[in-house]
Amino acid sequence: MKKTLTILTLLSLCSLAWGMKIHDRVHSIDIGKNNEEHILKLESGRVAFINSDQPPYYKPSDFPEGSWIELELDQKLTIKSMASSPPADIIFPPDNSSESPEQTEPTVLPNYASAKKIFNGMNRSYKKNTECSDRAHVWAYEEWKKNDLYSNKAFIFFTNTYIRAYRFYWWFHVAPYTLVKEHGTVVEHILDRKYTSYPYHTKQWTDVFVRSKKECPVKTYAHYRANKYGKEHCFLVKSSMYYRLPLHVRRMEDYGTIKTKFNNSEVNFSYRAFNRRPVLKN
Repeated sequence: MKKTLTILTLLSLCSLAWGMKIHDRVHSIDIGKNNEEHILKLESGRVAFINSDQPPYYKPSDFPEGSWIELELDQKLTIKSMASSPPADIIFPPDNSSESPEQTEPTVLPNYASAKKIFNGMNRSYKKNTECSDRAHVWAYEEWKKNDLYSNKAFIFFTNTYIRAYRFYWWFHVAPYTLVKEHGTVVEHILDRKYTSYPYHTKQWTDVFVRSKKECPVKTYAHYRANKYGKEHCFLVKSSMYYRLPLHVRRMEDYGTIKTKFNNSEVNFSYRAFNRRPVLKN
């Protein structure tokens, strides 16, 4: 029953995407080969397909990385219309951070019951149509404030091979995870309050989204970018709880931009996904 509900939730997300106007920022466009459709990846994690040989014709160069667009999709996630759009009113001041954490190592919970208690108390007031990066960031922040939990983030990056094979609607998904002592060892448990009903083991969690049930090797974001056309269907990339987007993980890997605190402006922005919206002052 729980598995059926999860599948229905995923299908409902797909139906939400088509027929509605989406206002988002371009992350990248992966050019198709041999008349394949181009894959448009949006900053939110959504995916859309651009016909390369049928109208309407869109040149990828007209929509560079970082540009804001408004688009409408059909039932197959193919773009029906797309146009440049004014940017959203988003301002992130330079690293005006919250109070400095005294602990940098992730928390290791003493048992599964502790993880389940935290999971059951996680904020479920998120709105229906929300982004995983916003939910994950608020959950990580709130559990740090409430329970002194220093969690990490698990990013699943879906390869172009998988996206094309299954017409999948995301190129990444993210949730917090915590470490738990279990049967004499330390085990990761994913805290994805929207798509699971209890803390899942990592492979159990990735199987919710990876329909082929293939393993997601743990790699770097750079490895994913270099191998997104390969045989794998997904990769797992791990970070601390302070990294909100793949962009932040990339800056860490490529430029050594390390986050050691929550940025209050980013946390405030992520609260757009929730009905309960505390305002944090920088």
